[in-house]
Amino acid sequence: MGEFATEAPLRDLLGAVPDPEFELTMPPGWERSSPTQGVEAGFEQRMSRAFMEIGSPEAMTAFARLRAELRSSMETMRRERVVAFFAPTKDVGRWVVPFPASIIATIRSMPTTQDMDGYVKSLIVRDGARPLGANRGVLRRESEHVEKTGDEQIVVRSILYVAPVPGTGRRRALELLAVFGRPEEAAPDDADVDAVTALLDGIVSTLRWHRPSGSGVARGARR
Repeated sequence: MGEFATEAPLRDLLGAVPDPEFELTMPPGWERSSPTQGVEAGFEQRMSRAFMEIGSPEAMTAFARLRAELRSSMETMRRERVVAFFAPTKDVGRWVVPFPASIIATIRSMPTTQDMDGYVKSLIVRDGARPLGANRGVLRRESEHVEKTGDEQIVVRSILYVAPVPGTGRRRALELLAVFGRPEEAAPDDADVDAVTALLDGIVSTLRWHRPSGSGVARGARR
């Protein structure tokens, strides 16, 4: 994930030019959010209503587990300075994603252009990163690892997209980390795996920048 040399409010106090804002086009059912405590409370309320409608002891046990996971995830994102995250939050029929997927956004800061160039070079040489399709302005690195959840193991595919923040002299970069898991029995080239990968690539390919409306990173996303 990105490393922050300074936080946005401090950058503003020091007179730094605000970063341009970025947008991604979301598929139906996806939302952009920030890992604030207010957003966390809203998610908890929505989960609570859904499980209360079921009302069974099993449902309430599941709610308690998911609430703990949500709180842990949001706290981790706040600690790691995630500026936005994108995920499907609504069931919209044919747009349902075969495997749970999400994208988190951070900003990586480097003291000099040379430091950032060295980081990008390491992604290419060491990790095999390549441009995202015909878009040479976005670098893409894909990797997989196995995680154990209970008695089962899942294969987690992580796709890191790196794009320079315009106007920062190649010292700041937007990093979008897309993650989803698949069962071990699902082959890497399974049709559903390919579909989710293509969906995530497609979302990031819509990346665009515009003048900041204030300090920090854009809050909204066009659908």
